[in-house]
Amino acid sequence: MTSCLIFQTPDVWRRVIGLVVAALVVTLGYPPPQAVAAAPRPFICMYGHSDNAGVTDAFRKLVPRINVIEGTSRNAMFIKELRRRKCIYAAHVNSPPGASLDELVKRWRAPFEDDLGGKLPGGYDAIAIDELRADKDGSPQSAIVCEALKRIRKAYPDKQIYAAATWQLGRNSRSHTEQLKAVDRYVDVLMLEVYLRESRPAYGYIANWAGQIQAISPGLLSKTVYGLGIAQRGYLFDDSTSLSFLAHLDRQFHVIRQDRRSRLMPGVMFWAYYRSQTEVLPEYLARLSQHYFHKGQMTRYGDGKAKQLVGNPQLEDVSGWKLTSGGGHIGLFEYKSVSSIEPDHDSNGWARHGDRGLRMTRGERPSRASTTLSGLDPGRVHVASAWVHSDSARNGAGLRILGREGRVLAEQSTQRAGTGSQWDKWTRLLVTFVPDGPSVTLELHDTAARPRSTLYWDYVEAESAWPAEQR
Repeated sequence: MTSCLIFQTPDVWRRVIGLVVAALVVTLGYPPPQAVAAAPRPFICMYGHSDNAGVTDAFRKLVPRINVIEGTSRNAMFIKELRRRKCIYAAHVNSPPGASLDELVKRWRAPFEDDLGGKLPGGYDAIAIDELRADKDGSPQSAIVCEALKRIRKAYPDKQIYAAATWQLGRNSRSHTEQLKAVDRYVDVLMLEVYLRESRPAYGYIANWAGQIQAISPGLLSKTVYGLGIAQRGYLFDDSTSLSFLAHLDRQFHVIRQDRRSRLMPGVMFWAYYRSQTEVLPEYLARLSQHYFHKGQMTRYGDGKAKQLVGNPQLEDVSGWKLTSGGGHIGLFEYKSVSSIEPDHDSNGWARHGDRGLRMTRGERPSRASTTLSGLDPGRVHVASAWVHSDSARNGAGLRILGREGRVLAEQSTQRAGTGSQWDKWTRLLVTFVPDGPSVTLELHDTAARPRSTLYWDYVEAESAWPAEQR
């Protein structure tokens, strides 16, 4: 037998070696180096993973309801863990405006060639290109992008290629047919930005853009998902105190699943994890994905209540609020009289605070401002939040929800008021709770504040989230 093998042709040797490698893979449990053959169905992608403290553990709670994770991780163990759970890690790659063909190809191929020092044989399974831009048909940059996609696909036929695209490719598809047809040929999933602000929802885009994509290429729609705007800080989409942001997101899912064209889309994408209120929103998105895509439900997941539960959320006056002084001061203030505070908590001024807010100066005892939330469903989890500032850094502030006989249903405190933990030195306190009746009390207080220090409160919200017994 040995003498026969010595004289075999090189092709036979390659087949023998291949069989040995395959046997080792089965016996030892090594994952194959190549990526999966197809994108997950449904395709539920969360942007913004990193190796920062606590992020990976947070994402573990979302998997496999969210089965595609985009980010910058170099944690080979986590990437392999996702493979075992039939999920995909897509490495973040850029598409700079005006980049040359060689630069794009170099950037996009890098993760496929990166084995993380031998810890990830075969490199990453997928890339997520950020992003295809509004380069019109016939432009030099459109030609460059299309050629780069072609070359990457030819070089890596067994890898996954995902590409995000700016809204212009949906709203004006006929001006971007070159890129869209290249996506159809060479890309596994197109993630089309349809970032709807809470105060300017434009739900009609969902059906309209799906129709435009379908007109370019009928098959392209089945590999396209919408990217939903979920940012709640910095550049945000949660910009209204009169509407429920959770209901706004539920409405988008529902519209996608109801329209005869957009329902052909295999999933949805979210931008971006680290800009959301990470204690609540990613879990809510995972639940929406489970309902509408994994289970294929067409009915509404939320309770359909689009309005916020706080009757006077921006405190232009004190109607609906009870103010209790602890020997210091509590009352309204005007933003124009406090030059150190900006009357919004985002990077573009969309989340405006109006002309006034609530000022609370710590006395010998804590001061409190409370309002009643009515019409609540004890069968659903609810979310309440408030933004707080201070006249000095690292000050204390608290929010709590009180049920029957003053029982504390939920509370959160901070020692970072006035420090800039989120935006413009505003800090958002946020709690989840299950009401013990149709009404509860929301209370703002300065128990942990330093004596004679001042807190500024505004933008107080409450909304229903998900069924209390369901995962």
